[in-house]
Amino acid sequence: MAICDTESIRDCIATGSLPDIDPHPLAILVLAPFIVIFGWAAWVEFRRWWRYGPSQNRRSAFPFDEDAPSYEPPEEADAESPPPDHDQEQERRND
Repeated sequence: MAICDTESIRDCIATGSLPDIDPHPLAILVLAPFIVIFGWAAWVEFRRWWRYGPSQNRRSAFPFDEDAPSYEPPEEADAESPPPDHDQEQERRND
């Protein structure tokens, strides 16, 4: 395995003496499932696009109902008052 300086990289390429890069087997084993899944998903999406054309996602075409009820956060409970499911009678019995 030859080591080339940056100044003589053209000489290294011309002579074919670039250092060999050996991928680590563990890195290949870890990355292989992700590469396979990504490739499969790309193939499935390409097949869908080829058969049916571009996606017809029209979510932005639906109007918003301005009169619909909206979420309102609950009122903050007073820190001094017990929670609504707190049984004061049971607490007195435990004393």
